[in-house]
Amino acid sequence: MSFQSIEDACRIACESIGVDFKNVPADGRFHVADLTDDHRGKTDGRIKIFSDRQGGIVWNHKSNEQQTFFVNNNRESREPISTAERERIQAEQQRRQVEQQARYDKAARRARAIWKAAKPAPEDHPYLVRKQIKPHGVKIGTWKRTVQDGQGKHHLLIIENALLLPMVDQAGNIRSLQAIFTEKHPILERDKDFLPGGQLAGLFWLIGPRTDKVLIAEGFATAATLYEESVYRVYMAFTANNLMAIGRVVREKRPDAGIVFCADNDTQTPGNPGLTKATEAAQAVGGSVAVPPNDGDFNDYAIFLKESDNDSEG
Repeated sequence: MSFQSIEDACRIACESIGVDFKNVPADGRFHVADLTDDHRGKTDGRIKIFSDRQGGIVWNHKSNEQQTFFVNNNRESREPISTAERERIQAEQQRRQVEQQARYDKAARRARAIWKAAKPAPEDHPYLVRKQIKPHGVKIGTWKRTVQDGQGKHHLLIIENALLLPMVDQAGNIRSLQAIFTEKHPILERDKDFLPGGQLAGLFWLIGPRTDKVLIAEGFATAATLYEESVYRVYMAFTANNLMAIGRVVREKRPDAGIVFCADNDTQTPGNPGLTKATEAAQAVGGSVAVPPNDGDFNDYAIFLKESDNDSEG
């Protein structure tokens, strides 16, 4: 897609990863933004416009998704840019991509170090007990991240007893981590976090040995429930926006496998992104979609059924 306006390019990038668009100065710095349709996502977005106004980066801190965008006015502009200017822009894009990859590589080294130092998670971890699932290889460790307050000061958060999930690439290399806390953190206002600066797009984790049918879900609790109930291998995409990429990874690895996207049923969120993204991914890779009848995910539904059975027995 081509854009004459940097604002238009930024707006589309924001929409793609759930960040509220707003105009920010072209100073090459990240500026705070809110998340779309998420009252808990205040200040969890970042928008950067490069100083040459030829592109920028949008960052969803909550999902750790980043979207780079550029102005491309080669055809639409009344005064096409020169060959030298076009080459300069391309070189600048390549430079920024190299820098981004270096940041990803640095985060990957940190992820592997954290994972190596972590211990196997016990079955009585509060999150596992609350979700009524088994550990399936997750670990526990100390989670650290730096946050910025309203006055611009930075503070180090240290969160103990966090569940750690590896996020791997197609070669099986750990490239990042997701942390799940025992309860919602009062400052982060959520019970999950991704490794700051880490990659997300195209990364996954899985539960279970190889099976002819493959399930793809968003989160760990959902994946664990699906595996325990079905014994099919389950891939975790971690976010709805990553379902398409993981579907393509699985289809490339398993061209003959039956792929079922087990969607979150986000009926309380405009557009139902869980079901929408799962449907788009299924159409792209020749898969199918399963969705729980209630609002929420398959873990929520499994717990609901268990509680209903207990009530009827009582």
